[in-house]
Amino acid sequence: MSSTENSSSASGSKRPKGLSKEAWVAISTIAAALITGIVTLIIHLAPQKPAASPATTVTPAASASVAQVARGLTADSIAGKWLGTAKDENGVTFEVRLDVRKGCGISEKCGSMSVSNTPCYGYISLERAHDPTFEFNVDNFYGESDREKCQPGAGEEFQLLPDGKLEYRPTYEPHTQGILERTKD
Repeated sequence: MSSTENSSSASGSKRPKGLSKEAWVAISTIAAALITGIVTLIIHLAPQKPAASPATTVTPAASASVAQVARGLTADSIAGKWLGTAKDENGVTFEVRLDVRKGCGISEKCGSMSVSNTPCYGYISLERAHDPTFEFNVDNFYGESDREKCQPGAGEEFQLLPDGKLEYRPTYEPHTQGILERTKD
């Protein structure tokens, strides 16, 4: 073997060998197939939202709530402290207090409410809002609440009146109506 043949074969063996074009195409194809497979598994194995049955059909009010969340609707127009009296259909009169924090959005904890007749002292979250009407959920009763009589749930409805007062009309029985005014403290 001549010295030229030795040097070219020696230099040829020192040159790093890379992957061929065909090898890169094969690797890319395998990677794409793996990604597709993983995405398919995730889609099929992830918990699926149940199909709507007649009992869970989306109502206009429910779809409005979704739209309100998207728009960032808050209870700012009634934010603050309110105090007033209410009277139920049995003639029982009682005090109602409401404290709503500014920026309170749908499904957010946003203040407290109390009624003196039961008594119930609980935290509220905004259930629905169609300004000037706001419905709150009350739960997590505290203090001297009568835990046997205080029931958690939605239905505490308030409507801002043109004169700046707040009308209280719960959606459950006994039917009750009251008027609250803003307080300074």
